[in-house]
Amino acid sequence: MRMGELVGHERPAALLQGSLRSGRVSNAYLFVGEEGIGKTALALAFARALLCESPEAPPDRGICEACGTCPACHLTALGNHPHLRVIAPDGERIKIEQMRDLRHDVALTAFGGARRAYIILAAQAMTEESANCILKTLEEPPPGVTLILVTESLSQLLPTIVSRCQLLRLRPALPAAVEALLVERHGVAPHHARFIADFSGGRAGWAVRAARRPAILEVRERLLHLLVRLPDAQSVEVFRAAEEVRALAGELGAEAEEAASPDGAPGGASSEDRMVRAQAGALLDIARSWFRDLLVLKLARTRDLINTDRRSELAALAPRYPVAGLLEALDAVVRTRRYLSRSANVSLALEALMSRLSSHRAL
Repeated sequence: MRMGELVGHERPAALLQGSLRSGRVSNAYLFVGEEGIGKTALALAFARALLCESPEAPPDRGICEACGTCPACHLTALGNHPHLRVIAPDGERIKIEQMRDLRHDVALTAFGGARRAYIILAAQAMTEESANCILKTLEEPPPGVTLILVTESLSQLLPTIVSRCQLLRLRPALPAAVEALLVERHGVAPHHARFIADFSGGRAGWAVRAARRPAILEVRERLLHLLVRLPDAQSVEVFRAAEEVRALAGELGAEAEEAASPDGAPGGASSEDRMVRAQAGALLDIARSWFRDLLVLKLARTRDLINTDRRSELAALAPRYPVAGLLEALDAVVRTRRYLSRSANVSLALEALMSRLSSHRAL
């Protein structure tokens, strides 16, 4: 996919295209945005344009794009280009061995002369040692080397790393643009596309995954049913709710892994914990949308709900909640998401969250 084809990222794409056209490509970039917003897609599209053998640069436009037809473009699309490397967490962290290997590879490019691109996914997962290891490469990369770091959170990166990268913040797209993407490019039925687009919060990548994976929407239904019952739950039921949320995340993770590798062997306890942690963020986003909608209705703003299909339940519950309680519930969800991204214990974090949510009892 080309940069100009990415929904909602016209401005950062234009900046990258302009740098390609002018030849002023930075040595290091840092793409920041929510999960599912399209950071990885933009990084891959940019790398494809960097490595393209015949980039297109119309004389009347200040852009430059991959041609999409040369061998380099085909190899990049398949993930087989020898001058492109994508580094992802090994388990839950990016380890120092991975960064040492990257540094060694970068050092060899100084003698090769060809342009190379390196994408570091979930850069916030770098250990302190691996972050310090890559710092030297960010300070003095060889000519023709471009590093692209992708992250959800700047606060979890060393300030010295952030300061050495050109920062691009990716913002949510308009729901109408996401809806059009689903209908026109992915063949999603209009009514289904409209709901997913509203629920996605402008995260086009998440919306595409949801359209392709009905399990996400099925899990959402079960989670919202749980949240409806939570205000009247007793202590024992609160802990059961935490276990149910963990189970839902596990189901979503197992479905995702099966889709990626249908004949893959089942993992052990550590694999299960990794799957749960990876999917818990999606569930917490659903919970955040629920309490956000309650707050919107509480403040008598009856339009622009995310969970439009649950309007009647939301309208019945909203008057029973104090505004302060809804604000604290939203804060609890956001904090828990942050804790889980920092490798907090999944079960304890979810138990603490359910306890806090139930403590703001409906009136």
